[in-house]
Amino acid sequence: MAEQMTPYSITAWRFLIGGLVLLPFALRDVAKKEIKVNASSMLKLGLLGILNVVISMLLLQFAIQYGKASLTAVIVSMNPLFVSVFAHLILKERVNKHHVLSLVLGALGLIVIVLGEKDILQSTFQNLPFGIVFAILASITFALYTVLTKKAIASYGNLFTNSFTFLSGAVILTIINMFLKIDMSFELSLSNVLIILYLGVFVSGIAYILYFNAMEALTAYKTSLYFFLKPALASILAYLFLKEMLSFVQIVGIIFVMLALSRGIWQKLYERN
Repeated sequence: MAEQMTPYSITAWRFLIGGLVLLPFALRDVAKKEIKVNASSMLKLGLLGILNVVISMLLLQFAIQYGKASLTAVIVSMNPLFVSVFAHLILKERVNKHHVLSLVLGALGLIVIVLGEKDILQSTFQNLPFGIVFAILASITFALYTVLTKKAIASYGNLFTNSFTFLSGAVILTIINMFLKIDMSFELSLSNVLIILYLGVFVSGIAYILYFNAMEALTAYKTSLYFFLKPALASILAYLFLKEMLSFVQIVGIIFVMLALSRGIWQKLYERN
């Protein structure tokens, strides 16, 4: 889709669709749980929407456009490193030695993956170094959004929080697109429509709900550890759909990342027992 649409339009469409899909369920949840929503709460959620849609996800789309989808997903999986910092500072979540070990191992793997990138200066991509910078910024800002949204969900519920932040962010981004005279149209082919619907309904709707449902059961840190699954999954999918290749060194880095995830899972099981 990046060959046909700008990052601005892709991001606006996916969250507009995701927000609208969740809206009926969100309104029913508000009525059922008698959640109180006022101007102040809508302003707070609106700012979260800007942080997620207009800043973090737009940076993600720029990272994909300028660089490699597989490498972008790997860098974004650094999210737990930043979540643990923000969760400690904002939510006062405790970080123990097992958490630190998992984070160090994951960070080591991610560093190896980035340093093992052989296409860093290749003309195949628009600007791979820019793509790496955008991916890192996307990871940091999404980590902040994750932590702040956990607090919002405690007050307004998962469905309403996500639906309102999606819609508010998408509306603001659409206004920006209109101001910048960015064309949001795309060819109405079956494949294009299915891709946009997938991005909106599944990636921006269902996936977010599942992610924050997990966060209600676990800490923000432990939930974010599952981002370490992204390097392996994204690398496989990027090869199948985009023919993007990873070097042997990067595969070794992915193994480090997966070991970091395994360490977090075993520690969680140990704590339960």
